[in-house]
Amino acid sequence: MIVTLVAAHDPNLVIGKEGGLPWRYPEDLKHFKKTTVGGTVIMGRGVFEELNEIPLPDRKNVVLSTTRNYSNVETYTSLSEALKSSNETEVFIIGGGVLYRETISIADKLIITEIHKNYEGDTYFPEYRNDIGEIWKEVSREDHKELSFVEYKRI
Repeated sequence: MIVTLVAAHDPNLVIGKEGGLPWRYPEDLKHFKKTTVGGTVIMGRGVFEELNEIPLPDRKNVVLSTTRNYSNVETYTSLSEALKSSNETEVFIIGGGVLYRETISIADKLIITEIHKNYEGDTYFPEYRNDIGEIWKEVSREDHKELSFVEYKRI
């Protein structure tokens, strides 16, 4: 199974502020949708609550929570339990910060939106940029004025 982390971060690795995104870039949302539609997305409870507990359409939604069980999505208490129950060839980890930190060491791919502007935030993506060339290899990049879409694969 391929484990792919999908995230957007600013130059300081900010990914969130007060339980939400600190920015709004429609092209990033389109890219996220194009990347994940038809697949399985795994998220933490906080991300699901940020989505008003509404599953993302056209995707299998999996929520990790030790405190809640949801009737409208698959819910597991651990990542290993969720991964064991999946028969998918690829799963997309979509946050939040704790889940990214827990999964970056087992990830096969990173699909990153690099936001070029700095934002205030309280949630961060784990540092990976020092490992480019050693652990991660950039395999594609699409640069735009305000952001870049970059894909890395584990070497």
